[in-house]
Amino acid sequence: MEHGLNTTFDHLIFASYFLDEGVDFIYQQLGVQPETGGHHPTMGTYNKLLRLDDSTYFEIIAIDPNAQKPKGRRWFNMDKLQKDSDPQLITWVVRTNDIEQAVKKSKLQHGVIQSLQRGFYEWQIAIPPDGKMPMQGIAPTIIQWNNDRHPAQNLSDSKISLLNIEAFHQEAAALIDTLDSIGFEGNFSVNEIGANENPLLRVSLKCPKGVVTFESKFTFAK
Repeated sequence: MEHGLNTTFDHLIFASYFLDEGVDFIYQQLGVQPETGGHHPTMGTYNKLLRLDDSTYFEIIAIDPNAQKPKGRRWFNMDKLQKDSDPQLITWVVRTNDIEQAVKKSKLQHGVIQSLQRGFYEWQIAIPPDGKMPMQGIAPTIIQWNNDRHPAQNLSDSKISLLNIEAFHQEAAALIDTLDSIGFEGNFSVNEIGANENPLLRVSLKCPKGVVTFESKFTFAK
């Protein structure tokens, strides 16, 4: 771990072109109704949320049809979503106590640090200018909350808990080095795969319907 950096899991990101479709899909899969989140005018998106514990959550995010088109690319590669795209797991987010140092120390390109706000939540997040995600979403996006307020604190108990996150990638060693360089500690495993296999992110959750596993559906390039 890099001295002085403290980085842990913050939330999962599940994307849908239409928010209602994403919410309905998650309700059918997990048996719990996501709660109202909010709007992100800078990015032209909005979301709904589910609490995992008192400091982590599950986010369903979609393109906001009533928002102005952003000046740049939307985050999380959401400009690539199509109207007929299935709701899907796309990435995970880690929070750190020093985002400038984390981005600097990381072995990957996390992009430009931006300051955003939704209601009384304020945070900094690293976003590549082209909207793409580090390691196509298998490596985490980095965030830093600017105060003690966190979305999970105001969500109801969903009876959902995160069991594990697994990554499968040809460059497993690079991902491990990246997580170590930003001081990450948490329940995350990385598996190396062959050159002809498709990288993916796999998440397992315990919920009222039992154990449910989601996998990223994109075919990623190396």
